[in-house]
Amino acid sequence: MNFHESPTNIGATMPTIHQRALDFVRSNAPPGDVTAILAAFDDYGTNHEFLMNVGPEKGPMLTAMVAAQPEGGRVLELGCFCGYSSILIGSALPSGATLTGIEIDPDSVAIARQTVEYAGLSDRVEIIEGGSGDMIPTLTDPFDLVFLDHWKDLYKTDLISIESNNLLRAGSTVFADNVGPLFNPEEYLEYVGTSGHYDTKYHKSHIEYTNREDGVEISVYRG
Repeated sequence: MNFHESPTNIGATMPTIHQRALDFVRSNAPPGDVTAILAAFDDYGTNHEFLMNVGPEKGPMLTAMVAAQPEGGRVLELGCFCGYSSILIGSALPSGATLTGIEIDPDSVAIARQTVEYAGLSDRVEIIEGGSGDMIPTLTDPFDLVFLDHWKDLYKTDLISIESNNLLRAGSTVFADNVGPLFNPEEYLEYVGTSGHYDTKYHKSHIEYTNREDGVEISVYRG
């Protein structure tokens, strides 16, 4: 029997980075302890493999925005990856508030859902599988906060779609991660800065788990 016929290789697949990260989290943080789970993800992203999470530097800015939302409010997340930001947001939601996450990658969807369940937040966080361009028109009722953290070249297109589908109200906040110089964010930043629809501000930061410059743009919809 040659190598390719070996039973040890038949049907064998390497775990994805998503699965490796979640396995590490499960080995280093107890279920239901969101602080410990996030810290374990940060440990893995710092010391093992780079993870595309909002991270410990920008995370507090995001949770402050979440905590400021009204009771019963609605948050939309585009791009979920391992579920890091989903549980970060979910744990900070005011009473009765909910998070809807949209993710196109099936591996990310599966792991994000497991992360949410492990954190004990399935009652307030829903992860939907699908492309943002397809899913945004299916959503109903405005969101109080929108977190953009998916493909960077979709930020402007998807934000315009969110507006067109009446998914923002006056005072809704849009929090866009990874709009630092590495990500060529000029088109998005020009739109929120000049469209007349937003009061907007850039906050300088760093790419998660590195010292490279990054930033977030926080924009409040004028209506």
